[in-house]
Amino acid sequence: MSVSFDHVQAASRRIAPYIRRTPLVRADGLSEATGREVWLKLETLQHTRSFKRRGACNALLALAERTPPGGVVWPPIVTASAGNHGVAISSIARELGATLTIYVPKDAPRAKLDRLRGPGITIVADCVDYDDAEARALAAAANGDGLFISPYNHPDIIAGAGTVALEILDALPSPGAIVVPTGGGGLLAGVAIGVGGRAPVIGVEPAVNPAFTDALAAGHTTTIRPGESLADGLLGNLEQDADTFTLVQQHRVPVRTVPEPFVVEGVRALFAHERLVAEGAGAIAVGALLAGVLAEAADPIVLLVTGANIDASTLTRVLGGA
Repeated sequence: MSVSFDHVQAASRRIAPYIRRTPLVRADGLSEATGREVWLKLETLQHTRSFKRRGACNALLALAERTPPGGVVWPPIVTASAGNHGVAISSIARELGATLTIYVPKDAPRAKLDRLRGPGITIVADCVDYDDAEARALAAAANGDGLFISPYNHPDIIAGAGTVALEILDALPSPGAIVVPTGGGGLLAGVAIGVGGRAPVIGVEPAVNPAFTDALAAGHTTTIRPGESLADGLLGNLEQDADTFTLVQQHRVPVRTVPEPFVVEGVRALFAHERLVAEGAGAIAVGALLAGVLAEAADPIVLLVTGANIDASTLTRVLGGA
């Protein structure tokens, strides 16, 4: 897979009418609490309350551009999602008139599942976990049921995600480091490409799901057994020989693991110090800072806060310390 800085720039122009240019803010409370200069890129304010809108828009709009003249005739689209990608791609599919089948884990948060529904959208919500959802979506596409668009391992998804890096550098030209929540690696690869060598990039993933950490240590994609985490959107294995892994490896991006108590504490700290709501996956970069795994990163440090789709009951439990 070839994804370049030019692809990210093209994605930025393509999706501009469909996304929000989200704020980059100095986190005064977190800065004081940690003794660091902390900035937050608030993708929690993006349409569908997640960065995933960027890649989803780019993938479908680029697909429309590749359609022969005479009007877009959409192929059926098949995808898998832990939640946020599904919400994002279903939102743009409804706007553009595409039909979509989404395979999701049966325990996906209600805050995400409830927002998938709509005309032309079919939800298969009985999958055991994300790995099962991805396997079934790939099998459906192989059987001719539709065109598979990976939530992370797709060039247009990666380029779209990378547009967040362009916005960060426009607002803060010389960050000491940009810290990226990492699951399948689409955002991490996109940001690594989008910074164009102008800032260090660090990925962070749940310690119970060290898919990238293990792969980088082995030099190739591996198979792990995902544990349970509040960062449900980051759980699951990489596709075998995933291009996101190759891109992260080529750009020499380090990935750090975050112990589960600090994933939870990231959500609490965002609310306590900044009065911001984020899901576990969205707040894991904050958790990484609190866990001390970003000691090598220079200030100012930019933490991507990637999603706010957390169930009210889960947020209440986390903030209550139960």
